[in-house]
Amino acid sequence: MRPRVAAFALAASLLASACTVNDPVATIHTPDAGAGGPVPEDWTTHCANSGPPLLLGDPGAGPLLCSGQLAESLFRRAACTCEGLSLSAPFLADAFRSSAGPYAPGGTGGDVGVNGALSANDRVQVGGALQVGGASGLQLSSPLSVGGSLDSNGPLTGPGASATVSGDARVNGDVALASLTVGGVLTVPSEFTPGPAQAAELRREPVAPVIPCACDAASRFDPAALIAHHSRDNDNAAIGLDPARLEDVTGEAVLELPCGRFLLTRVAGTGHATLRIRGRTALFIPGGVNLVEALTVDVQPPGELDLFVSGGFVVSGQLTLGSTALPSRVRVYVAGTEALDISAGSTLAGNLYAPQAQLNLSGNAEVFGALFVRHLEASGAVQVHHDADVLDAGAACPAG
Repeated sequence: MRPRVAAFALAASLLASACTVNDPVATIHTPDAGAGGPVPEDWTTHCANSGPPLLLGDPGAGPLLCSGQLAESLFRRAACTCEGLSLSAPFLADAFRSSAGPYAPGGTGGDVGVNGALSANDRVQVGGALQVGGASGLQLSSPLSVGGSLDSNGPLTGPGASATVSGDARVNGDVALASLTVGGVLTVPSEFTPGPAQAAELRREPVAPVIPCACDAASRFDPAALIAHHSRDNDNAAIGLDPARLEDVTGEAVLELPCGRFLLTRVAGTGHATLRIRGRTALFIPGGVNLVEALTVDVQPPGELDLFVSGGFVVSGQLTLGSTALPSRVRVYVAGTEALDISAGSTLAGNLYAPQAQLNLSGNAEVFGALFVRHLEASGAVQVHHDADVLDAGAACPAG
Protein backbone atom coordinates (compact mmCIF):
# COMPACT_ATOMS: atom_id res chain seq x y z
CA MET A 1 0.00 0.00 0.00
CA ARG A 2 1.31 3.44 -0.77
CA PRO A 3 2.45 5.16 2.46
CA ARG A 4 0.68 8.40 1.78
CA VAL A 5 -2.66 9.26 0.26
CA ALA A 6 -2.29 11.10 -3.03
CA ALA A 7 -3.20 14.78 -2.95
CA PHE A 8 -4.29 16.93 -5.83
CA ALA A 9 -3.77 20.57 -6.76
CA LEU A 10 -7.07 21.94 -8.02
CA ALA A 11 -7.76 24.91 -10.25
CA ALA A 12 -10.42 27.43 -9.30
CA SER A 13 -12.64 26.13 -12.04
CA LEU A 14 -12.72 22.72 -10.41
CA LEU A 15 -13.59 24.19 -7.03
CA ALA A 16 -16.49 25.98 -8.63
CA SER A 17 -17.93 22.65 -9.75
CA ALA A 18 -18.41 21.42 -6.16
CA CYS A 19 -21.92 21.36 -4.65
CA THR A 20 -23.08 24.92 -4.00
CA VAL A 21 -26.19 26.90 -3.17
CA ASN A 22 -28.03 25.27 -6.06
CA ASP A 23 -28.34 22.03 -4.09
CA PRO A 24 -31.86 20.91 -3.11
CA VAL A 25 -33.51 20.50 0.24
CA ALA A 26 -32.74 17.17 1.91
CA THR A 27 -35.70 14.82 2.11
CA ILE A 28 -36.50 13.63 5.63
CA HIS A 29 -39.14 11.09 6.62
CA THR A 30 -40.19 10.41 10.21
CA PRO A 31 -43.48 9.23 11.71
CA ASP A 32 -44.43 12.87 12.33
CA ALA A 33 -42.74 14.65 9.43
CA GLY A 34 -43.42 14.45 5.72
CA ALA A 35 -41.06 14.67 2.76
CA GLY A 36 -39.16 17.81 1.87
CA GLY A 37 -39.89 20.09 -1.05
CA PRO A 38 -39.55 19.24 -4.74
CA VAL A 39 -36.14 18.92 -6.33
CA PRO A 40 -35.27 22.08 -8.31
CA GLU A 41 -34.59 21.75 -12.03
CA ASP A 42 -31.05 23.12 -11.70
CA TRP A 43 -30.26 20.45 -9.10
CA THR A 44 -31.25 17.69 -11.50
CA THR A 45 -28.70 19.04 -13.96
CA HIS A 46 -26.07 19.56 -11.27
CA CYS A 47 -26.33 16.00 -9.95
CA ALA A 48 -26.59 14.24 -13.30
CA ASN A 49 -24.50 11.05 -13.34
CA SER A 50 -24.24 11.19 -9.52
CA GLY A 51 -22.78 14.70 -9.33
CA PRO A 52 -19.23 16.05 -9.60
CA PRO A 53 -16.27 14.39 -7.85
CA LEU A 54 -16.09 15.19 -4.14
CA LEU A 55 -13.17 17.45 -3.24
CA LEU A 56 -12.36 17.35 0.46
CA GLY A 57 -10.20 19.36 2.82
CA ASP A 58 -9.16 22.96 3.36
CA PRO A 59 -7.95 24.65 0.14
CA GLY A 60 -6.07 27.17 2.30
CA ALA A 61 -4.04 24.44 3.98
CA GLY A 62 -2.84 22.60 0.88
CA PRO A 63 -4.06 20.48 -2.03
CA LEU A 64 -7.50 18.94 -1.67
CA LEU A 65 -8.33 15.24 -1.70
CA CYS A 66 -10.67 13.65 -4.18
CA SER A 67 -12.79 11.10 -2.29
CA GLY A 68 -12.53 8.45 -5.00
CA GLN A 69 -8.76 8.65 -5.08
CA LEU A 70 -8.66 8.45 -1.29
CA ALA A 71 -10.63 5.19 -1.36
CA GLU A 72 -8.52 3.82 -4.17
CA SER A 73 -5.36 4.43 -2.13
CA LEU A 74 -6.51 2.98 1.19
CA PHE A 75 -8.49 -0.11 0.20
CA ARG A 76 -5.99 -1.94 -1.98
CA ARG A 77 -6.23 -5.12 0.09
CA ALA A 78 -9.11 -7.24 1.29
CA ALA A 79 -7.76 -6.91 4.83
CA CYS A 80 -5.01 -4.99 6.60
CA THR A 81 -4.30 -5.15 10.34
CA CYS A 82 -1.87 -2.84 12.08
CA GLU A 83 -1.19 -5.43 14.77
CA GLY A 84 -1.03 -9.22 14.74
CA LEU A 85 -3.88 -11.44 13.63
CA SER A 86 -4.96 -14.41 15.72
CA LEU A 87 -7.58 -16.72 14.21
CA SER A 88 -9.45 -19.53 15.95
CA ALA A 89 -11.87 -20.28 13.09
CA PRO A 90 -11.57 -20.47 9.29
CA PHE A 91 -10.50 -17.31 7.44
CA LEU A 92 -11.04 -16.62 3.74
CA ALA A 93 -10.07 -13.63 1.62
CA ASP A 94 -10.86 -13.44 -2.08
CA ALA A 95 -11.98 -10.86 -4.65
CA PHE A 96 -14.55 -10.06 -7.30
CA ARG A 97 -15.65 -7.07 -9.39
CA SER A 98 -19.17 -5.89 -8.69
CA SER A 99 -19.31 -4.19 -12.11
CA ALA A 100 -19.02 -7.66 -13.69
CA GLY A 101 -21.76 -9.23 -11.61
CA PRO A 102 -22.52 -10.49 -8.11
CA TYR A 103 -19.94 -12.23 -5.97
CA ALA A 104 -19.19 -15.85 -6.79
CA PRO A 105 -16.69 -18.07 -4.95
CA GLY A 106 -13.38 -18.87 -6.56
CA GLY A 107 -12.37 -15.43 -7.80
CA THR A 108 -8.68 -14.59 -7.84
CA GLY A 109 -7.21 -11.77 -5.74
CA GLY A 110 -7.92 -10.58 -2.24
CA ASP A 111 -4.60 -9.55 -0.70
CA VAL A 112 -4.04 -9.62 3.07
CA GLY A 113 -1.50 -7.64 5.10
CA VAL A 114 -0.65 -8.20 8.77
CA ASN A 115 1.88 -5.89 10.42
CA GLY A 116 2.36 -8.26 13.36
CA ALA A 117 2.44 -12.04 13.52
CA LEU A 118 -0.24 -14.33 12.12
CA SER A 119 -1.45 -17.20 14.30
CA ALA A 120 -4.14 -19.56 12.99
CA ASN A 121 -5.79 -22.57 14.59
CA ASP A 122 -7.94 -23.29 11.54
CA ARG A 123 -7.74 -23.17 7.77
CA VAL A 124 -6.59 -19.90 6.13
CA GLN A 125 -7.27 -19.21 2.44
CA VAL A 126 -5.93 -16.04 0.83
CA GLY A 127 -6.82 -15.61 -2.83
CA GLY A 128 -4.15 -12.97 -3.45
CA ALA A 129 -0.87 -12.09 -1.79
CA LEU A 130 -0.17 -12.51 1.93
CA GLN A 131 2.36 -10.30 3.74
CA VAL A 132 3.19 -10.79 7.43
CA GLY A 133 5.43 -8.19 9.06
CA GLY A 134 5.87 -9.61 12.57
CA ALA A 135 9.21 -11.14 13.57
CA SER A 136 7.33 -14.23 14.84
CA GLY A 137 6.06 -14.89 11.32
CA LEU A 138 3.27 -17.44 10.86
CA GLN A 139 2.22 -20.04 13.42
CA LEU A 140 -0.11 -22.57 11.82
CA SER A 141 -2.16 -25.48 13.11
CA SER A 142 -4.13 -26.09 9.89
CA PRO A 143 -3.56 -25.72 6.15
CA LEU A 144 -2.63 -22.38 4.61
CA SER A 145 -3.39 -21.62 0.95
CA VAL A 146 -2.08 -18.46 -0.77
CA GLY A 147 -3.15 -17.71 -4.33
CA GLY A 148 -0.46 -15.07 -4.90
CA SER A 149 2.91 -14.50 -3.25
CA LEU A 150 3.91 -14.89 0.40
CA ASP A 151 6.20 -12.57 2.36
CA SER A 152 7.01 -13.30 6.00
CA ASN A 153 9.33 -11.37 8.30
CA GLY A 154 9.68 -14.47 10.45
CA PRO A 155 9.55 -18.27 10.37
CA LEU A 156 6.76 -20.57 9.23
CA THR A 157 6.00 -22.90 12.12
CA GLY A 158 3.50 -25.69 12.65
CA PRO A 159 4.83 -29.27 12.70
CA GLY A 160 1.51 -30.75 11.62
CA ALA A 161 0.46 -28.00 9.18
CA SER A 162 0.93 -27.64 5.43
CA ALA A 163 1.12 -24.54 3.25
CA THR A 164 0.67 -24.00 -0.48
CA VAL A 165 1.78 -20.80 -2.24
CA SER A 166 0.95 -20.37 -5.92
CA GLY A 167 3.49 -17.59 -6.51
CA ASP A 168 6.86 -16.77 -4.96
CA ALA A 169 7.56 -17.07 -1.24
CA ARG A 170 10.09 -15.09 0.81
CA VAL A 171 10.60 -16.33 4.38
CA ASN A 172 12.96 -14.61 6.81
CA GLY A 173 13.24 -17.61 9.14
CA ASP A 174 13.09 -21.38 9.38
CA VAL A 175 10.41 -23.35 7.56
CA ALA A 176 9.16 -25.79 10.20
CA LEU A 177 5.99 -27.18 8.64
CA ALA A 178 4.88 -30.65 7.64
CA SER A 179 5.07 -29.45 4.04
CA LEU A 180 5.49 -26.27 2.01
CA THR A 181 4.76 -26.19 -1.72
CA VAL A 182 5.73 -23.07 -3.66
CA GLY A 183 4.78 -22.62 -7.30
CA GLY A 184 7.48 -20.03 -7.92
CA VAL A 185 10.76 -19.09 -6.24
CA LEU A 186 11.28 -19.78 -2.53
CA THR A 187 13.81 -17.45 -0.89
CA VAL A 188 15.18 -18.29 2.56
CA PRO A 189 18.35 -16.66 4.01
CA SER A 190 21.31 -19.01 4.31
CA GLU A 191 21.26 -18.98 8.13
CA PHE A 192 17.80 -20.58 8.18
CA THR A 193 16.56 -23.97 7.04
CA PRO A 194 13.98 -24.34 4.25
CA GLY A 195 12.74 -27.59 5.79
CA PRO A 196 10.68 -29.95 3.64
CA ALA A 197 9.85 -27.24 1.08
CA GLN A 198 9.26 -27.98 -2.58
CA ALA A 199 9.60 -25.07 -5.00
CA ALA A 200 10.31 -24.34 -8.65
CA GLU A 201 13.56 -22.75 -7.43
CA LEU A 202 15.25 -22.29 -4.04
CA ARG A 203 17.34 -19.19 -3.40
CA ARG A 204 19.52 -18.73 -0.34
CA GLU A 205 19.80 -14.95 0.04
CA PRO A 206 18.61 -12.18 2.37
CA VAL A 207 14.90 -11.40 2.53
CA ALA A 208 13.88 -7.75 2.77
CA PRO A 209 11.55 -6.87 5.67
CA VAL A 210 7.93 -5.99 4.90
CA ILE A 211 5.54 -3.58 6.60
CA PRO A 212 2.38 -4.18 4.57
CA CYS A 213 0.00 -1.65 6.14
CA ALA A 214 0.73 2.09 6.56
CA CYS A 215 -0.25 2.42 10.21
CA ASP A 216 2.27 4.72 11.89
CA ALA A 217 1.25 8.30 12.65
CA ALA A 218 3.46 9.73 9.92
CA SER A 219 2.00 7.66 7.09
CA ARG A 220 -1.62 6.82 7.93
CA PHE A 221 -4.56 8.90 6.77
CA ASP A 222 -6.16 11.00 9.52
CA PRO A 223 -9.98 11.17 9.22
CA ALA A 224 -10.13 13.54 12.21
CA ALA A 225 -8.64 16.43 10.25
CA LEU A 226 -11.27 16.21 7.50
CA ILE A 227 -14.07 15.80 10.03
CA ALA A 228 -12.95 18.93 11.89
CA HIS A 229 -12.73 20.99 8.71
CA HIS A 230 -16.03 19.91 7.20
CA SER A 231 -17.83 20.46 10.50
CA ARG A 232 -17.43 24.10 9.47
CA ASP A 233 -17.26 23.87 5.69
CA ASN A 234 -20.20 21.88 4.31
CA ASP A 235 -23.33 22.15 2.18
CA ASN A 236 -25.93 21.91 4.98
CA ALA A 237 -27.18 25.48 4.61
CA ALA A 238 -27.51 25.10 0.86
CA ILE A 239 -29.96 22.18 1.19
CA GLY A 240 -31.63 23.20 4.47
CA LEU A 241 -30.28 20.30 6.52
CA ASP A 242 -30.33 20.67 10.32
CA PRO A 243 -27.09 19.01 11.55
CA ALA A 244 -28.90 17.88 14.73
CA ARG A 245 -31.66 16.14 12.76
CA LEU A 246 -30.70 12.58 13.83
CA GLU A 247 -29.47 13.28 17.35
CA ASP A 248 -32.50 11.63 18.98
CA VAL A 249 -33.90 8.90 16.75
CA THR A 250 -37.05 7.20 18.04
CA GLY A 251 -39.06 4.79 15.94
CA GLU A 252 -37.93 5.01 12.32
CA ALA A 253 -36.24 7.97 10.65
CA VAL A 254 -35.13 8.10 7.02
CA LEU A 255 -32.78 10.80 5.74
CA GLU A 256 -32.29 11.12 1.99
CA LEU A 257 -29.24 13.10 0.95
CA PRO A 258 -28.30 14.42 -2.49
CA CYS A 259 -24.73 14.75 -3.72
CA GLY A 260 -22.53 17.08 -1.68
CA ARG A 261 -20.69 17.33 1.65
CA PHE A 262 -22.93 17.27 4.72
CA LEU A 263 -22.71 17.35 8.51
CA LEU A 264 -24.70 15.48 11.13
CA THR A 265 -23.47 16.32 14.60
CA ARG A 266 -24.47 12.91 15.94
CA VAL A 267 -26.63 9.91 15.02
CA ALA A 268 -28.10 8.46 18.18
CA GLY A 269 -31.25 7.21 19.86
CA THR A 270 -33.35 4.15 20.57
CA GLY A 271 -34.77 3.80 17.07
CA HIS A 272 -33.84 2.77 13.53
CA ALA A 273 -32.08 5.34 11.33
CA THR A 274 -31.80 4.95 7.56
CA LEU A 275 -29.45 6.98 5.37
CA ARG A 276 -30.51 6.89 1.72
CA ILE A 277 -27.87 7.99 -0.80
CA ARG A 278 -28.35 8.39 -4.54
CA GLY A 279 -25.47 10.72 -5.52
CA ARG A 280 -21.80 11.31 -4.73
CA THR A 281 -22.09 12.16 -1.06
CA ALA A 282 -19.69 12.76 1.83
CA LEU A 283 -21.17 12.72 5.34
CA PHE A 284 -19.28 13.88 8.45
CA ILE A 285 -20.42 12.83 11.94
CA PRO A 286 -18.09 14.30 14.61
CA GLY A 287 -20.24 13.14 17.56
CA GLY A 288 -20.32 9.50 16.50
CA VAL A 289 -23.04 6.90 16.00
CA ASN A 290 -24.87 5.32 18.94
CA LEU A 291 -28.11 3.57 17.99
CA VAL A 292 -30.01 0.93 19.94
CA GLU A 293 -32.28 -0.61 17.31
CA ALA A 294 -30.62 -0.45 13.89
CA LEU A 295 -28.75 1.55 11.28
CA THR A 296 -29.30 1.08 7.55
CA VAL A 297 -27.03 2.74 5.00
CA ASP A 298 -28.78 2.37 1.65
CA VAL A 299 -26.59 3.34 -1.32
CA GLN A 300 -27.85 2.53 -4.82
CA PRO A 301 -26.53 3.58 -8.26
CA PRO A 302 -25.51 6.17 -9.11
CA GLY A 303 -24.86 6.91 -5.44
CA GLU A 304 -21.54 6.69 -3.57
CA LEU A 305 -21.00 7.43 0.11
CA ASP A 306 -17.86 8.47 1.96
CA LEU A 307 -18.76 8.42 5.66
CA PHE A 308 -16.39 10.03 8.17
CA VAL A 309 -17.06 9.33 11.87
CA SER A 310 -15.40 10.26 15.16
CA GLY A 311 -16.71 9.83 18.68
CA GLY A 312 -17.44 6.10 18.39
CA PHE A 313 -19.52 3.84 16.17
CA VAL A 314 -21.99 1.71 18.15
CA VAL A 315 -25.07 -0.04 16.76
CA SER A 316 -26.51 -2.37 19.39
CA GLY A 317 -28.93 -3.97 16.95
CA GLN A 318 -28.59 -4.74 13.28
CA LEU A 319 -26.21 -2.82 11.04
CA THR A 320 -26.91 -2.89 7.30
CA LEU A 321 -24.06 -1.11 5.59
CA GLY A 322 -24.33 -0.87 1.82
CA SER A 323 -25.25 -3.54 -0.72
CA THR A 324 -23.46 -6.84 -1.23
CA ALA A 325 -23.91 -6.25 -4.97
CA LEU A 326 -22.01 -2.92 -4.92
CA PRO A 327 -19.70 -2.70 -1.89
CA SER A 328 -17.14 -0.46 -3.60
CA ARG A 329 -19.64 2.42 -3.41
CA VAL A 330 -19.51 2.66 0.41
CA ARG A 331 -16.42 3.82 2.30
CA VAL A 332 -16.34 4.40 6.07
CA TYR A 333 -13.47 6.22 7.80
CA VAL A 334 -13.36 6.08 11.61
CA ALA A 335 -11.19 8.40 13.70
CA GLY A 336 -10.10 7.49 17.22
CA THR A 337 -9.42 4.38 19.24
CA GLU A 338 -12.89 3.28 20.39
CA ALA A 339 -13.63 -0.34 19.53
CA LEU A 340 -16.14 -1.15 16.78
CA ASP A 341 -18.61 -3.94 17.57
CA ILE A 342 -20.51 -5.57 14.70
CA SER A 343 -23.34 -7.79 15.91
CA ALA A 344 -24.18 -11.17 14.40
CA GLY A 345 -26.63 -10.92 11.51
CA SER A 346 -25.36 -7.54 10.36
CA THR A 347 -24.49 -6.80 6.74
CA LEU A 348 -21.09 -5.22 6.20
CA ALA A 349 -20.89 -4.41 2.50
CA GLY A 350 -18.42 -1.57 2.26
CA ASN A 351 -14.86 -0.56 2.95
CA LEU A 352 -13.89 0.19 6.57
CA TYR A 353 -10.84 2.25 7.54
CA ALA A 354 -10.15 2.41 11.28
CA PRO A 355 -6.35 2.14 11.74
CA GLN A 356 -6.46 3.00 15.46
CA ALA A 357 -9.49 0.93 16.44
CA GLN A 358 -10.21 -2.72 17.16
CA LEU A 359 -12.98 -4.39 15.14
CA ASN A 360 -14.99 -7.05 16.96
CA LEU A 361 -17.04 -9.39 14.77
CA SER A 362 -19.68 -11.57 16.43
CA GLY A 363 -20.52 -15.01 15.08
CA ASN A 364 -19.59 -16.03 11.55
CA ALA A 365 -18.92 -12.84 9.58
CA GLU A 366 -19.04 -12.31 5.82
CA VAL A 367 -17.66 -8.95 4.68
CA PHE A 368 -18.08 -7.60 1.16
CA GLY A 369 -15.47 -4.90 0.63
CA ALA A 370 -12.31 -4.31 2.66
CA LEU A 371 -11.08 -3.98 6.24
CA PHE A 372 -8.21 -1.76 7.41
CA VAL A 373 -8.14 -1.86 11.23
CA ARG A 374 -5.71 -1.80 14.12
CA HIS A 375 -6.79 -5.21 15.37
CA LEU A 376 -9.40 -7.78 14.38
CA GLU A 377 -11.19 -10.03 16.86
CA ALA A 378 -13.64 -12.61 15.54
CA SER A 379 -15.65 -15.20 17.45
CA GLY A 380 -16.38 -17.27 14.34
CA ALA A 381 -15.33 -17.79 10.75
CA VAL A 382 -14.46 -14.71 8.71
CA GLN A 383 -14.84 -14.23 4.96
CA VAL A 384 -13.74 -11.02 3.22
CA HIS A 385 -14.71 -10.57 -0.43
CA HIS A 386 -12.74 -7.63 -1.81
CA ASP A 387 -14.63 -5.65 -4.44
CA ALA A 388 -11.76 -4.76 -6.79
CA ASP A 389 -13.88 -1.98 -8.34
CA VAL A 390 -12.71 0.20 -5.44
CA LEU A 391 -9.30 0.24 -7.13
CA ASP A 392 -10.89 2.35 -9.87
CA ALA A 393 -12.86 4.62 -7.53
CA GLY A 394 -10.73 7.61 -8.50
CA ALA A 395 -11.43 7.37 -12.24
CA ALA A 396 -13.68 10.43 -12.17
CA CYS A 397 -11.24 12.52 -10.10
CA PRO A 398 -9.49 15.50 -11.71
CA ALA A 399 -5.96 14.82 -12.90
CA GLY A 400 -3.29 15.94 -10.44
